[in-house]
Amino acid sequence: MSRLVVISPGLSGSSHELGTRWVTIGRADGNDFQIVDTSISGRHCEVRLRGDELDVRDLRSTNGTFIGGKAVSEGALQPGQTLRLGEVELNLETTPPDPSAPDPSATARKFKPAPVKKPDAVGNATHFRVLFVDDSMAFLETIGELFGDWGNKTWEIHTAVSADRALAILEQKLMDLVVLDIGMPLLDGLQLLGIVHQRYPNVKIVVLTGQGDESRRDACLSHGAELFLEKPTTVDGLMPVFNMLNALVTWTNRDGYSGTLGQIGLSSIVQMECLEGKSSVVEVRDSQTDGEIYIEAGAIIHATTGRLAGEKAFHQLLSLTSGEFTLKPFRLPPDRTLQGAWEELLARADRVRNQGNFSTGEDDTILIVKKTVKEKPAATAEISAVPAIDAPLPPAGTEPVPSKVARSTTSGMNILSLDEMVEADTDLLANPKGQELPPPDNSKN
Repeated sequence: MSRLVVISPGLSGSSHELGTRWVTIGRADGNDFQIVDTSISGRHCEVRLRGDELDVRDLRSTNGTFIGGKAVSEGALQPGQTLRLGEVELNLETTPPDPSAPDPSATARKFKPAPVKKPDAVGNATHFRVLFVDDSMAFLETIGELFGDWGNKTWEIHTAVSADRALAILEQKLMDLVVLDIGMPLLDGLQLLGIVHQRYPNVKIVVLTGQGDESRRDACLSHGAELFLEKPTTVDGLMPVFNMLNALVTWTNRDGYSGTLGQIGLSSIVQMECLEGKSSVVEVRDSQTDGEIYIEAGAIIHATTGRLAGEKAFHQLLSLTSGEFTLKPFRLPPDRTLQGAWEELLARADRVRNQGNFSTGEDDTILIVKKTVKEKPAATAEISAVPAIDAPLPPAGTEPVPSKVARSTTSGMNILSLDEMVEADTDLLANPKGQELPPPDNSKN
């Protein structure tokens, strides 16, 4: 058994048993270890037992946290050292642990999962990525357990204890919702809110904080927050918070045109956007992959997924046969990695997909396993809508032969599907720049 014991006069004898979970210490109600002294902040610090040491994190206290007389923001308390919070001193007492004893930090936690009715969760078919940003490891630990359970495994929860860590996570993964505290060290939550809203305008943001007042509320809502909520201190208070966030994240996923790749091919979506000259971001995800395709005024300008960018990322995304896609309003990409006509980019991606299985290794090299291609009978070969680069030109003065390739109509526009183009056995836009073709070689006739 290990415990923190107060040794300051007037408070001596007060103690708290420790376990492997984070424990909050402060003057206010809701802390795991409440010490009522004017020199201690409402949320002063948090601690966690690790072996025979105690991890200590200051929570931006007014009068500071000290280990062995030295002020720390984070540190480790060794046996025999004194922990001072403001003017209150504590010692760490340790005894060999009893493996059969329950974790005292779990049973003492004000946020422990109580046997109460769970909130309604979304259907199991959809998964949502939610990022929680808070400077308290104890709070993030609790949120991860409770909301993950209440979401019936449909919430993929990520946590960040600082603004820089939150931004790093956002650069790596698409998020449906970001929930942040405004009481953060270095870059505070209000500044982080502005950055996230500017960089990721389609991500919904909620402020969940213990520093609730009208001025902060107005500032957060004017900087792009959807909701401003006060942080509760009991499990019953967390339930309505989950229900509000759950409703918001469900609505977020329906923002913009979305669908399932099994119902409509991604290449068809990109083709329609380009044909109509639209600007949009196509967000794509399945159980193992997520990425984005940027379309500006009908031109494909950037694609990214994981560590891949450019044409490799574009080929990988278009190789997906399952998953979900969402069309989002256009935003400028971090880079422009794709150039050329969209027809040519789609044709190359279609050939890669038809040639073999698509995968990437640790070095991001694209590996393709070729398939056997069946020859088509010459008599049934269809005529291409665009002449191949090596096809002979018709005699002068003759009318061009009209295309026999069937076209489908979508939104009042004629669209030639990629499958039809491939069946026509030709390259798209073989002469996209209108260059003069070389004269036919009649020596073989």
